[in-house]
Amino acid sequence: MKELEKHINPILKEKIFNDLSKKLDKKYSYHNIDHTNRVINAAINIARNYDITDDDWKCLLTACLLHDYGFIESHIDHEEIGVKLSSEILPNYGFSSDKIDLINSLILATKLINQPKNILESIIRDSDLEYLGSDDFKMVYPSLKEEWINCSVVKDDSEFYKLQFQFLSKHNFYTDYMINNTEGQKITNIKYAEKMMRLHH
Repeated sequence: MKELEKHINPILKEKIFNDLSKKLDKKYSYHNIDHTNRVINAAINIARNYDITDDDWKCLLTACLLHDYGFIESHIDHEEIGVKLSSEILPNYGFSSDKIDLINSLILATKLINQPKNILESIIRDSDLEYLGSDDFKMVYPSLKEEWINCSVVKDDSEFYKLQFQFLSKHNFYTDYMINNTEGQKITNIKYAEKMMRLHH
């Protein structure tokens, strides 16, 4: 994970993680430091397979660091909040306006209604949802369910499992790396999601 040390400003990372640990509402049992760390690590694993510049690495991993930072204010439109916060914070860490624009476009690429337009947007989008093709999918699930119920995104377990099964069944990864390396596991996860939906019907 040497790229991580090289491409993320350590003082910025410390600030963001400090804010996430102190300012984040405890109802966010999924969107927290653990998830942010997981997305950064997933982005490194995926991006290693592509020829991207040092500047791209820096913007990509900084965007991963900040992609859910908006949750410190609200889960509603948190991507737009993240962009606002990033525009306020990043000039203090030597980021030019061009780099900030790129980072903000990457944060917005994690919004589910948006289609990734380039390889960096595809990498961050796949990194954010990497757990869908992971073998620890079953372990990640409960914290997301708890958060959605606490935030009134869903009213109960039954609605959660139904929505998740529908989402997983339609979801596609964007990078060749994730498509080729998660196919079998993703089928297993879809079957598990279907089983949970039926159990809670």
